Amino acid sequence: MDAKKIMETDPLVVLKNCDGYYSAKNKDGKITGPLVAYAGTYETESQQKKNYVGFEYFNFAKAEENPEALDYFARSLAGKLKDLQPDMIIGAAMGGLFLSCLVAKHLGCRLGFAEKKIVKVADPTQGLKEISELIIERHEIKAGDKIIIIEDVVNNYSTTQKMQELIREKGGEFIGIGCAINRSGKSFYEESPVESVCFVTAQQFRQNDPAVSQLIAEDKIVWKAKQNWPELKATMED
Repeated sequence: MDAKKIMETDPLVVLKNCDGYYSAKNKDGKITGPLVAYAGTYETESQQKKNYVGFEYFNFAKAEENPEALDYFARSLAGKLKDLQPDMIIGAAMGGLFLSCLVAKHLGCRLGFAEKKIVKVADPTQGLKEISELIIERHEIKAGDKIIIIEDVVNNYSTTQKMQELIREKGGEFIGIGCAINRSGKSFYEESPVESVCFVTAQQFRQNDPAVSQLIAEDKIVWKAKQNWPELKATMED
């Protein structure tokens, strides 16, 4: 992609130009492709955890493949975070790793990241993606460090909550979130700011919601969007 084109356009268009956006609906609102599963979960009446689903997916991994696009997001995000004056940036696994490296470089602060440890594999028959836990062991968090968490896409803040707990356990001070795409509809997490390059609104549904339940019953859903991206994108109408 031409670097000048990236600089002159808006972030959602940059992501689309990187082939990183999917919609199950065409411009007329007709469903032309499968649903996608999100990382966020909810608890059913039987106390079973299931993943939220939706019609849109923002695949920031496609922007990571393009150095100009990745740096565009990093520089834009760093500009919004500089007033917080962090001592350290912690990237969320796995989507926040590349972005956090460049954001830390532009801010001139220390860098670390969380790692994801899988504790249970995915079970599509139960409507569940894989289950994992986060650890921060590779990099040192010093007592009193002011830390910003970096993610690629935020929505349910489940990852943020876990990382915040780990940061505080190690004596750090969580001061905010930075992300490329914010689809949560919120500008604050608890009392901490959420800064993003692109603020969008994308609906998510419980799997028994009438808007999506029939599609799930017909198995018209992709549980791992990134791993099935070419097939998923092939269902999109121009």
